[in-house]
Amino acid sequence: MLGQPSGHLEGNLAEFPFPALVGALMGAGRTGRLRIRSPYLEGEVYLRGGQVVHARVQSGERSLEGEEALDLLAGLKRAPFAFEAEVLPPHTTLLGGLAVPARLAEAQAAWQALSLPSDWGYVLRLPTGGKEVELGPEALRVLAQVEGKRIAEVLLAPGVLRLARILHTLLQMGALEAVPLVEVPPVSLLLLPIYGPGSGVAYVDEALYAEWARAIRHGFRLRLKPLGVVMEVRPRPNIPGRLGLLEEDLRRLRLRRGDKVEVVPEV
Repeated sequence: MLGQPSGHLEGNLAEFPFPALVGALMGAGRTGRLRIRSPYLEGEVYLRGGQVVHARVQSGERSLEGEEALDLLAGLKRAPFAFEAEVLPPHTTLLGGLAVPARLAEAQAAWQALSLPSDWGYVLRLPTGGKEVELGPEALRVLAQVEGKRIAEVLLAPGVLRLARILHTLLQMGALEAVPLVEVPPVSLLLLPIYGPGSGVAYVDEALYAEWARAIRHGFRLRLKPLGVVMEVRPRPNIPGRLGLLEEDLRRLRLRRGDKVEVVPEV
């Protein structure tokens, strides 16, 4: 398919990594635009006669062009792509030639040495109850700027590979953690006493728990919104519309059977 001048190519970077994909298009002498779209960023790479002449990555108002854009795309592990033949670039940011595959090989090697979540939509945050770590000035500057931001947003800046290495270090040291952004609406449940020893655990119907688990795809806890309390949450059969709390927690939180409590899962 790559050798057909008018062919249209589609796929996913999970099966066809970006450096290999660009190399194949170059080897086939293609002219056109390679478009890459993830939920959090979009990339474009333009080729003319098998030479890469322009690359751009954008997310919101942030963007990178040229070699920095190639560096970023080389680290993207999964995203749909499509190649559109004979689409010409708006301008030139790369000179083509052997410099592009050399740059991609260097970037690919750098990414392979790092351990970042493959989902760049994960949000970075300071861990609760984290241990003290000693950081250099550059790592401290990055740490002060990234909390609450998606990984893609942090990486979409000059010095992509340097930032990726710093994030890798911060995550490995436990100075940062990456968690999925939870966009699950709160639910109002009626309180149901659970008799027995223990505390700190909330129970919801197993169907609701499964729905949350499918949406979040990560371990999560339960926040009782009006009370500002976060608890471990477990599924329990046959309690639809109910929130089960142990007796000790009922006394501590001054709640009674039948009280309505708004809850939301969080990671």
